[in-house]
Amino acid sequence: MLEAHKILVIQLRQVGDVLLTTPALRVLRAHYPHSHIAFLTERASAPLVMNNPHLDEVIIRNRQGPWREELELIRRIRRQQYDLVLDFFRNPRSGWLTLLSGAKYRVASYHPLRAFFYNLTPEIQAGKGYAALDKLALLKAIGLEGDLTPPYLEVPEEARVYIEEFLTAQGISKPDWVITISPTGRRQHRKWMPEKYAQLADWLSDTYGAKIIFLWGPGEKEEVVSVLKKCRRPHILACPTDLLQLAALLDKSRLHIGNESAPRHLAVARGTPTLTILGPTNEANWTYPSPFHRVVYESVPCRPCEKKTCAYQMECMRYLTVEKVAGACKELLEQIRSEG
Repeated sequence: MLEAHKILVIQLRQVGDVLLTTPALRVLRAHYPHSHIAFLTERASAPLVMNNPHLDEVIIRNRQGPWREELELIRRIRRQQYDLVLDFFRNPRSGWLTLLSGAKYRVASYHPLRAFFYNLTPEIQAGKGYAALDKLALLKAIGLEGDLTPPYLEVPEEARVYIEEFLTAQGISKPDWVITISPTGRRQHRKWMPEKYAQLADWLSDTYGAKIIFLWGPGEKEEVVSVLKKCRRPHILACPTDLLQLAALLDKSRLHIGNESAPRHLAVARGTPTLTILGPTNEANWTYPSPFHRVVYESVPCRPCEKKTCAYQMECMRYLTVEKVAGACKELLEQIRSEG
């Protein structure tokens, strides 16, 4: 095991990427119980690790900041004199930050065009399973063994209170079966058709008497309202939420259904069962290995292609029927009920 009293972990960008780093943080802390461990990420995802018990510090990089801010960030990192920097992101920006840190050990998985940023570049078989396992494999390659655990996310009390007040205002009480649906997403090619989400919500309400809450994030409210207008039955539009408030709302859900997007990863981190509707995405990379986290997709010959554009008008999404998704919901709900 490498000797390290001060450690920096780098994981930039998206909510899912940051949450999927948290199992590795647990392993890292287990091997370095008395070391100072800092986490470098970007502002949008920083709340996800602010209260992580395995970290001593969270450093925020302003992705759109001027070059003077980036220079000050480099100076700040160098002043800390880290012994070990683990770059889980491994793009040119994070590579330069790692190199300029001056750390004795600079670690990332091998990439032929970026290896010069680091002095420890073990080759790992990435992309073969759940993405968090790739991060654990990198730790294992430098002598830090540990098992996979679910992503970790702490929800503060003020977020819980905010959601309790919203649910009370909607007439929802503890015995009610709440199901959350997230029909949106940053990437158009990962989105199932809105009219199908509307039909699914109506079916869940008719069949199970469930209270359906449609989730939305910044810039998505009108899109979700348009889905609600396609429904036969009245459903609930979620209140405005930040990431931690959204996690608190997912705590109250018996099942979360949606596209491959941030709410799915938040639900996994909070122990809420999930059913994810997939198009071109490889299910193995982003699905936590548990019978309570399932996927449903149409088996067209070209999937999973992982492409952002499609010559076949997204057949994998268009051909996926409400009946097939409803069947997957039924199986998962029966399991949830049988487990109490």
